[in-house]
Amino acid sequence: MRKPINFLIVNMAASDLIYPIFVFPRVLTQLYVGSWLISGHLGHALCKLLYFLPDVSTAVSIQSLVLITIDRFGAVVLSLRCPFISSKLCPFFILATWILAMVVHSPFLVARTLVVNQEKLLCEWKWNETWGKYLPKKDYYIGVFVFLAIIPFILLTTLYSIIPLYKLKSQQIPGEQTANAKKQRVTRNKKVLKMALASC
Repeated sequence: MRKPINFLIVNMAASDLIYPIFVFPRVLTQLYVGSWLISGHLGHALCKLLYFLPDVSTAVSIQSLVLITIDRFGAVVLSLRCPFISSKLCPFFILATWILAMVVHSPFLVARTLVVNQEKLLCEWKWNETWGKYLPKKDYYIGVFVFLAIIPFILLTTLYSIIPLYKLKSQQIPGEQTANAKKQRVTRNKKVLKMALASC
């Protein structure tokens, strides 16, 4: 396995670890306590980070998966060209996934705040008060959904569909085929098509 893919897999694994580390304490506190435990500047910072970082984690994982797919596509279909993601560029791509994920979810970071409600300290979502005039919540959610779900899905489906089809084309047996060779080819083609459908 090439080094860039190793780095991208490690990046995705690191981002996946962030999710349970920050989500489990928050969910357990909500279930069993019902209020925010820490007040002051630290409590305010944790209120923002415990909701912000899991979202960033998800975005980084999706982007890493897209980069891995692009790298595999280049290695199989465009194997004679320079790789899209070289060892030198890989750290830049990894850093870019984190920066882009933080920028995309920065409105969440700003909109979370600590409030006192019925003598309880709560970490609440204040979208309308923070962004209502500048960025409607519906438009923001649609934009994030398109960027982090629709586009990656289309890209992954397209590239993982092209890879097995290219392999089928490149493995065609030249010249006149015997009945046994034809049978082997049909069996191999079925396996590749099943793999293509499974990856979609």
